[in-house]
Amino acid sequence: MEPRVQPETLLPSALIGSVLWHDGCWWWSDAATPALKAWRGKGQPENSRLPEHLAAFAFCRSGKLLLGLDKWLYLAERTPPGALKLARRLPLAVAAVDPAEARTRISDGCADRHGNFVLGTANLNPDSPPIGSFYQYSQHSGLRRLALPTVTAAHGIGFSPNGGTLYFASSDGYEILETTYDPVRAEVGRIRRFASLGDARIGGLTLDAAGNVWIAVREEGRRGRLAQFTSGGALLRELPLSATQPSRPAFGGMHMEQLAAGALDGGLHTMEITGVQGLAPSLFDDAAD
Repeated sequence: MEPRVQPETLLPSALIGSVLWHDGCWWWSDAATPALKAWRGKGQPENSRLPEHLAAFAFCRSGKLLLGLDKWLYLAERTPPGALKLARRLPLAVAAVDPAEARTRISDGCADRHGNFVLGTANLNPDSPPIGSFYQYSQHSGLRRLALPTVTAAHGIGFSPNGGTLYFASSDGYEILETTYDPVRAEVGRIRRFASLGDARIGGLTLDAAGNVWIAVREEGRRGRLAQFTSGGALLRELPLSATQPSRPAFGGMHMEQLAAGALDGGLHTMEITGVQGLAPSLFDDAAD
């Protein structure tokens, strides 16, 4: 079976940032308004308004959500548990991210394979020297800075299936870098170039169960695409999208057989690819010691 795009699942008016599959539906950050959306594939998406722009999020082992809003990490509840909307009360602030630096805000993040949350920040002024940084947050150790280069905007954060390799985008977004990652000590090793996108930039990435890296690619004057790379950095294929600004992709579906990417210029784009098995998104461990 060839890669299948399902136009009926597209929401052309939805401006979508990061997307995740959880509890049988797609969840995403709204790129136009401060909101979290959830959609089961029929009708209109459920909408949860937030006090600030949602840059990154992860589901927790308890059923709560960890939200990255502007300069803070928050824990939010669904009411009732399992619902597609957040509780109306304000989420609980759990960590300030680089509070002394007013020139940055959270730009990307995801849970690692060990229950921590790894995130990065971006310059508010993209023309200024890069000051965005990378961090790991856990209930046990709090917020710890990772020894990675500063960037204009942190993007493309992802982890190998065993959790030992961390992927992230270079400061200019033209390359994907990789490094060894120790989740216990929040330490990284030597940084290597994983792949180059030429004149294109990364919109986000995810990994499948075989360790292949799927990258949302943006290139001026062209439609966006999803590019599949082996764990060794070799390009396997590129799948065109109708959108020009695809965002962080994710695997989903009842058997992790679907690959989806939202787009900042509209739409949720899904496909099934023969022989590809996705990885369920990791959960953040929000249990207090």
